Amino acid sequence: MTVRLQTSDFRLYVAAALLTAAALAVPLWGFSMSAPQYPDETLYLRVVRGGIAGDVHEVETLQQYIGVRFPTSLPELQLAVRVIAGLAALLGVAAFVGRGTPGRVFRWITVGVFAAFLAGSAAAVQARLYQVGHDRDRSAPIRAVRDFTPPIVGPVKVGNFTVWSFPHVGAAMLLMAAVLSTKAAASRPEA
Repeated sequence: MTVRLQTSDFRLYVAAALLTAAALAVPLWGFSMSAPQYPDETLYLRVVRGGIAGDVHEVETLQQYIGVRFPTSLPELQLAVRVIAGLAALLGVAAFVGRGTPGRVFRWITVGVFAAFLAGSAAAVQARLYQVGHDRDRSAPIRAVRDFTPPIVGPVKVGNFTVWSFPHVGAAMLLMAAVLSTKAAASRPEA
């Protein structure tokens, strides 16, 4: 008896691989900053494959007043980009391996690696956010602002500003790819 991958499972793995690879072409995470005294001006930052993009100059200028050191290098992002590319390749391979025990084990290992990557990425983002709010220049002109830790998702008040942290399109694509690959790994093989 030959056990083969269902057509729908094959499509799920291909879709997951494509979503994972495409996540590298769009922003992964985002931040917005707004203040009541500037009602029509919201500043935006996006974490993209190459670093931080958006209103970088404006945010750097504002942050120097409260002593925030704007991150100039993100080694964890460079690692994440390589892992995302590797996950896309693993998901592509998962679409073609057989449905026997070795194929099933490979697919579940891929799902486990994906889940570990997402959890590790969330921890790395939260650690970086903690660092930004606590590793500050104590000789900054405005000293009344206390140390702060932006949440990985949601708002935080920093002086007069409300800073929102949120998953961007790339993060949504990675989560969808993880769901699709898990669904395909959990399906029953055709006989």
